[in-house]
Amino acid sequence: MPKRRDDSLDAAVISLARQGVRASDIARRLGETPNRVHSVLHFLRRHGATFPPVRSGPSPDKQKARLTRLNAEIRDGLEPHAIARGMSVKELALHLLEAVVRDDLVAAVLDDAGGQS
Repeated sequence: MPKRRDDSLDAAVISLARQGVRASDIARRLGETPNRVHSVLHFLRRHGATFPPVRSGPSPDKQKARLTRLNAEIRDGLEPHAIARGMSVKELALHLLEAVVRDDLVAAVLDDAGGQS
């Protein structure tokens, strides 16, 4: 395979692609953009690397998750916590919502006696 200026992602991208990881998930794991990952995948395949077709788009478990826009105050409040965990603000917000629902914490978080007046 020909050498190019920056081949630092090649080994990781090939490894994850061979495991069937989606391009968007490869990008997230490697801290890259999906476009960069697609570019690397295209170059590698064009130069003989073999791996199964790599799916595009969000992971199936995230496809149903749609969040409304978060206002600036909420984004600013969540941002340091997201950075500390190596995730986006949107990922953190989704993670928090999943934990609240999973652990049945809605009433505790809202402290509203279950919505009863």
